[in-house]
Amino acid sequence: MQLVFHILKLLLRSTPGYLFALCTLIPATNGRGQAGRQEYENSVQTGKASFYHKGLQGNETSNGETYDMNDFTAAHRTLPFNSLVHIRNLKNNKSVIVRINDRGPFVKSRIIDLSGVAATKLGMVKYGVAPVSLRVLHLLDYVPLTDSSFSPGENWNCSADHTVLKGISVYVWKTEFWKQAFYMASNLILEEKFRDAVVRVIGSGSGRRYAILLTNIKSKDNALSEISKLKAAGYVHAAIFHP
Repeated sequence: MQLVFHILKLLLRSTPGYLFALCTLIPATNGRGQAGRQEYENSVQTGKASFYHKGLQGNETSNGETYDMNDFTAAHRTLPFNSLVHIRNLKNNKSVIVRINDRGPFVKSRIIDLSGVAATKLGMVKYGVAPVSLRVLHLLDYVPLTDSSFSPGENWNCSADHTVLKGISVYVWKTEFWKQAFYMASNLILEEKFRDAVVRVIGSGSGRRYAILLTNIKSKDNALSEISKLKAAGYVHAAIFHP
């Protein structure tokens, strides 16, 4: 565990994108240490991405969830449910991390169908379809942590250290999946150039959520500026955080 966290620390001091490159270099294994995952986890897939129509809001997804246009999810034909995937728009270099919870797309020329907010994040809404690269993330699969490793009220930085909130904090987004929270917080720092992104643990049991916060903001005006940038990037619920 310490080795993986040390790698994450080194990556945070490196150039953007190394986190996601490394995720494909560690050989995928099953619980007995044998190669146990398909080749797509060690490669980059390229093709066209589309996104869900607004009219599908509230429909049931293939894994039994309710589709939420403001959640960072996607449909893929073959990836296992709950796979975490880094998507990059090859036209503008914008990126997003999504969780697979549905099957599709059903248009042969497309490789992934994104939620509305994920499409907004990639800057592709006005075009409808965009060329993208797709890479499955699994570095954190090698960290021996589970939901029970975290306690309500804890704050974790992207180097996997406990930390405290400082100054003004801004709420970005939350999820019940801790790995997605850490990947997205890392992406905020590495690729979107936000500072001091942390993961805050909220609740327990079935109500456990992992909130991504920006902290150590010096003034309310600066916080409002960050909120404006976050909302433009697709984080529609961004707001000043009140513990």
